[in-house]
Parts: sequence; structure tokens; C-alpha cells
Amino acid sequence: MAEGADGEEEIQFLRTDDQVVLQCTASILKEQIKLCLSCEGFGNRLCFLETTSNAQNVPPDLAICCFILEQSLSVRALQEMLSNSSVDEAVDLDKWSSQGGGSRTLLYGHAILLKHTHSNMYLSCLTTSRSLTDKLAFDVGLQEDSTGEACWWTIHPASKQRSEGEKVRVGDDLILVSVSSERYLHLSYASGDLMVDASFMQTLWTMTPVMSGCELAEGFLVGGYVLRLFHGHMDECLAIPCADQGDDQRRVAHYEGGAVCSHARSLWRLEPLRIAWSGGHIKWGQSFRVRHITTGRYLFLDEEKGLLLVDPEKANSKMSAFCFRISKEKIEVAQKRDVEGMGIPEIKYGESMCFVQHVSSGLWLTYAAVDAKSARLGPLKRKAILHKEGHMDDALTVARSQTEESQAARMIYSTTGLFNQFIKGLDALSGKNKSANPPSMPMDAVVLSLQDLIFYFRPPEEELEHEDKQFKLRSLKNRQNLFQEEGMITLVLDCIDRLNVYNTAAHFSEYAGEEAAESWKEIVNLLYELLASLIRGNRANCALFCDNLDWLVSKLDRLEASSGISGRMVWFELIL
Repeated sequence: MAEGADGEEEIQFLRTDDQVVLQCTASILKEQIKLCLSCEGFGNRLCFLETTSNAQNVPPDLAICCFILEQSLSVRALQEMLSNSSVDEAVDLDKWSSQGGGSRTLLYGHAILLKHTHSNMYLSCLTTSRSLTDKLAFDVGLQEDSTGEACWWTIHPASKQRSEGEKVRVGDDLILVSVSSERYLHLSYASGDLMVDASFMQTLWTMTPVMSGCELAEGFLVGGYVLRLFHGHMDECLAIPCADQGDDQRRVAHYEGGAVCSHARSLWRLEPLRIAWSGGHIKWGQSFRVRHITTGRYLFLDEEKGLLLVDPEKANSKMSAFCFRISKEKIEVAQKRDVEGMGIPEIKYGESMCFVQHVSSGLWLTYAAVDAKSARLGPLKRKAILHKEGHMDDALTVARSQTEESQAARMIYSTTGLFNQFIKGLDALSGKNKSANPPSMPMDAVVLSLQDLIFYFRPPEEELEHEDKQFKLRSLKNRQNLFQEEGMITLVLDCIDRLNVYNTAAHFSEYAGEEAAESWKEIVNLLYELLASLIRGNRANCALFCDNLDWLVSKLDRLEASSGISGRMVWFELIL
């Protein structure tokens, strides 16, 4: 809580436009663990739970846990709004908020709309059910728009000290009820795993504020945003090697100039160590982790190897905490007191010169000298290191990425992980040795991910005005380039190559089982369609793909033989 002028704690209330995470606790083996409601949004609409109990040692993925309190209406106003709106009509929320009992401050008994920050979808009670034991429970996930009752939740106090109509305080225990199903948002153990559903059983939730839209100062650095770290007046930025350099090489960061400054491999996110108000204004000297977006890894001081990128499981706060300093000479030793809220804006995008210091060791982020041989081989790349003194020009400026870039980078991270898991499962089958217990493969998740990616790369509608169409075409090309630069085309080709070992779905079922075989043909066709979407209308990507044309034709001939359709014709129609 923040302090008022008289030194007493100032009570904080939740308001619309606040960004929050929904937290709850669970008892497992007599141990209390804290969890956040989370959802990927792309490829998987279902909500799941992100553990936050061990946040000092394993950073939680808060990027997909955040929701915006987009709207709050009285239940009566909500019912009037829904009854006066047709099924397909876009609802004017602002009109009903101002005329029909809406409130900037959340009130108990009101209905709220929670918008998932990463995917721009809405938290909803779905009509499906995963529960094996609770036949009356529904799944909770994301809905693409805010039509209907399914995405509205009424908010109620869990304590008798609060009453309906009272303002919702930060830190209160809450009960959320789905308007459409009249079921509670519930932490479930019913299917053997921790999951979230809409059930007749209650769970207490806490809405922890991450960011306040009302207090956000435009142009100043806040936690959780995706950005680039520029060195030398934006001549070069901090990045990792290209996707074709191999996994070991991609664990080393370096400074690089040129085209990389628009690539996804130069995108990072600053993650303050605490959850509450982690999206507040970053202060000088405030500790944060630095996460690389497309790999999900963190900058880390390895005592033997120096500065590396490590997986989240190894990114303990002692070795992965960094901070910004205004200079190397004048360093505040006294820690600034944590204040609830957004804090005072201090670091400005594109203007503030920031020296990066590793908190526990006191070492500075700097660069190693370049040997003459490597300088002659290609573009100048200087390895990023930590040093007790460094160079005079070590200061960086921060530049916020475009929303589409950050969204694409997260999709690259999630789909790359899923496709690599799929490839490992296919490799375990080997195509040679039948197994009585075939490995579990995420077939349904792969199908959903492929469908979403194909939609993401869809061409603009023909009937659009010329300027709008050109804008959408440029945006599409940027998305294609971001994915190609991170090796997505190669990854799709690897999946196709492994699936084409099998002639038919029946052949695949002999190795992977009948359940997996049901999706074999659909996945093969979707992979070809995604491949076409990645290169359609993009000369650079098409040129890169020319070397694989003979390989593709041979694979399409196999598809034609197994499916009875002209695979080549279908595919070439897709890219035209």
C-alpha cells in the first residue's frame, strides 16, 4: 500500500484499465503453492495455471498471465445491454458504461470484462469440458470477441467484512461467477492435474495489480514491455545469433548492427523480480531479469563461463538480476523503498543513457574486443560480457518494440517449442521399430497451432481499399520475415520430412497409435498450407525456398499417391 501525506497507508482500489493477474493458492502434499491464471491464446484457447511460489529461483511467465479490467457494469445494465444488442452486433461498451450503471472503480456485485493482454481475447466460460469427474463443470478459456454473456463475470466478496456495492480493494479475496453458466471460477484437481474450470465449487482469487492505465506516463520505461537495447546511438543492438547457428551458439549474446535491429532475435523483456506492480515504471537501481523473447531464456552470470542465456529453470534471482544505473561513478547504495503503484517515471525511451549492472556481483554489461580475423569474415559482432570496469561507451538506450513484433515473437517462442516437442515425438517413433507404448505427441495442440498460424498469415481481403490493402500486405510481409528469420520455414520442412516417412494414416497408426493417426492427414495438409502462407507474396522467402523445390515436389507426389488428390496442384494454388 502507498502512504498518504499523513504517513498512514492509503487504501488502493481496483479500477477499470488496470492490468491484473488472478492469483490463488493450492495445497499439494501439505504444501501451499501460489498460482496465476494463464493462457497462451494462440493454438490453445484453454486456461492453465502458472506456478509463482518459487519465483526467486524460477521466474513465472507473467507475459501470458496478465488481463486488463476492460469494463465494469452493474448486472442490470449488462442484461439491458445484451437484450438490446443482436447476436452479431458490436456492443458500444462506453455508452452502456456511462448510461447504464458502469463505474471506473470496481464494485462488488458488478459484472466485469477481462481482456487477455497478450492475445487481445476475453476470459470466458466455454461450452466444452475436460473434467473426468465433474460432469457439471465447463472449461475456462479465451473468446475472440466480447459478444454474449460468456465473457462476463460478476465479482463478489469472500469476506463478511465486505458487502455488495462496496469498492473492491487491492488484496481482497474474491469470488468470480460466470454470468452465462452461474458457475464459479474454480481451481480444480478433478482430472488429476491442477487446472481451472467453471464449477459449482468455489475458489478464492486475488486480483493483483500489475499496471495502472490511469497512471501510465507515455514514453517512459515500464516493466514487462518488449524492447530492444541499443548501443552506440542505435548503430547496433543486443541480440543472439541467427537460428541456423545452433543451440549452443544461441546461448551467447552479442552486439550486432544492420538488419538485426528489425529482427525478432533482438527483442527482450525486462521482468521486475516482484509480481505486484511489475508493470510499473522502472526506477534507477531496480532489480529485474532480462528475458530473450523468441528463446524464452534469461541473461545469467555463470561463474565459470561468464554471461550466458539460460533456461528459466536455472535463472535464479541472484545470478540473473540486473539493474539500470545512471552512471558508473555515482551509485546509490541505499535501496529505494518499494511503493505500491506505478511509481515515478524515470527512464525515457530513446533518450535516457543506461548502464546495465549485474546486481549481486556489481559487474557491468560491456563488450569484448573483436579479433581481426572475425572482423574480416562478416558484419561486426562484439560478444557481450560482464566486467568490473568495462568501457566508457557501455551505456544503452531502450526502444519499445511495435505491438505486432512482440506478439509475433511470443508466437515464435510458443510454436517453436511445440513443433520441436512434436519432432522429438516423431523421432522417438523412428519409423522403423514399432512400440507397444508409443510416445505421447501433442497432435491436437499442433492442429490448433497450425490453424491459428494459417489464419495469422492470411492475405488481406480483395475488397479492401487500396491503401488499407497495401498496409495489410506490408504488415503480412513483416510477419513472414520475422518467422522466417527465426527458422520457422526450416522447422515446418522438418515436420513434413518426418511425417512423410509414413505412407498413410494406417501406416502411421502402426507406430503412433490409432488416436494420433486420426490427425496425421490433417496435420500434413495444414503443414503444406502453412508453408505456402509463409512464402506467398514474399520474394525473399520464395528465393530462399527455391533450393527445396525438388524436395517439395517429391513429397507432394507422395501425398498425391496416398490421398488421391493432386498435391502439387493444390499447393501451387495456395501460393498464387
